[in-house]
Amino acid sequence: MNTLTTVTKNYTPAQNVNPFFDVIRCPLHTTFNGEDKKISKDALFSPMGDLLGVVSPKYKVVTNKEVVDVFDEYFGKLKIHSVKDKVSGNGGKWIREYVLDEDDYTVSIGKSDDVVKTKVSIMNGYDGQTSVGMIISAWRMVCSNGMMGWGKILGKKFSHFSKNIIDQLDSSLKNGYDGMKDNFKLWEEWTEIPFTQKEFKGFVDSRKYLSDKQKETTSNLYIPIKNQFKEPDNKWGAYNVITAMATHHTKSRDKTVDNEFSNGYKTMSRLAKDFYKYDVAA
Repeated sequence: MNTLTTVTKNYTPAQNVNPFFDVIRCPLHTTFNGEDKKISKDALFSPMGDLLGVVSPKYKVVTNKEVVDVFDEYFGKLKIHSVKDKVSGNGGKWIREYVLDEDDYTVSIGKSDDVVKTKVSIMNGYDGQTSVGMIISAWRMVCSNGMMGWGKILGKKFSHFSKNIIDQLDSSLKNGYDGMKDNFKLWEEWTEIPFTQKEFKGFVDSRKYLSDKQKETTSNLYIPIKNQFKEPDNKWGAYNVITAMATHHTKSRDKTVDNEFSNGYKTMSRLAKDFYKYDVAA
C-alpha cells in the first residue's frame, strides 16, 4: 500500500481550524416571556465556538475524519501525486484533493509534455445541507499548484455514507474519467485553433456578469500569465490562462482561507465554463 503524501496548511486558531476537529452538538433553546423553551433543532459548533449549522435532532453528523479514513484507505491502493486539504473560514466546509499518478488516468494534450492528470475532490460540510460527495476533474501539470480543467466532469453524492462506499469507488472513478474524454478530444482540437489577445478581450468583454473593473483586470492579466506559463497562441493556451487566473490570481478577503471558497474563484470558474460555449465568429 502506498503512503499518501499530504500537503496541508499549518493550522492555528488565529488562522484556520484543522478540518478534523470534533464537532460539538448542542440543543437549541430560547427565552419567551421569561420562560425557557426548547427548539426542535440542534446547533453544530467548532471547538473555537464558530456556528457551523443548525440541524434536526435526527440528523447524523458525518465527520471529516470518518470521510478521510474511508477515502485514504481506497486511494492508498493507487499511486498518488499529491493530496491537499482546503477549508472554509469557519471550518464548516472541507475539500480534500487527490491527484492521481496512474497511467490509466493520465493524458497528454497537444504536445507530449503537456500532461493532464485526474483529480478527485472529496467534499463534506456541517451546514446540514452538504452531503459527502466527490468530483472527478482534470489537473494540468504546469506548475506546483496545478491548473484545472472544467467542462464535463462527474459529480457524485453519498447520501448514506459508510465504509461500504469503497465498493462503489472503482466504478465511480472509471465513469468519471470516461466522462472527461469529451474534454480531452475538445482540448486537442483547441490546440489547432489560433487565439489572439484581441479575441480573449472580446470574450471577456462579452461576459455581462463581470464589472468593467473585472473585465479590465482580467484582460490585462492575459499576456503576463501567457508568458509566465509559456502558453501557446491557440484556444488551449487561452483557456489555460483562465484556469491560471482561478488557481493563482484569486483570494479570499480572509487571507488565511483557501481561495477556492472565494467569490473571485467562483467568478473565474464561471468564466472557464463559459469558454467552452464561446464562438469567436458568433
